[in-house]
Amino acid sequence: MQVRTFAPADRPALDNLMTALQQYIADIDPLKRNRQASDFDVAVYIEKLLQRVERENGVILVATDGDIPIGFIAGTIPGQDENDLLDHYPTREGTILELIVSTEQRGKNVGKQLMEELENHFRQHGCDSVRVGCFAPNTGAHGFYEKFGYDDRYIEMLKKLD
Repeated sequence: MQVRTFAPADRPALDNLMTALQQYIADIDPLKRNRQASDFDVAVYIEKLLQRVERENGVILVATDGDIPIGFIAGTIPGQDENDLLDHYPTREGTILELIVSTEQRGKNVGKQLMEELENHFRQHGCDSVRVGCFAPNTGAHGFYEKFGYDDRYIEMLKKLD
């Protein structure tokens, strides 16, 4: 397995991996608010992801088995604005936007390698911390991030009204 920077030729694999993740998230969503893959515009989603990565000094890394993409991770280094600084000390923080490993490759350290490479990228760009969000019902992902030393920082709660 190798990890390299995203190239335009990776786009079909990125679309497929993102669609699979979306379906998984929809399947585990107890409130059924997340879109099913059949109702998810992956092309628009990925285009906006690519724009955000470019705008926020980010990177998308792709794990490959030979020439075949088997996972990817996207991260950015957003700047802090004056509102952020009202209640926080200045920092340079990386943000993990997406981490996806193909179902067949899970448990083979693909996610671990992608995380290590992205964290190294953040270190090289002066980041002192990394933020990642995790859908609460996705307990497997939450446990994965905990193994890397991530701790819960904020908890967002949702109530469905009758």
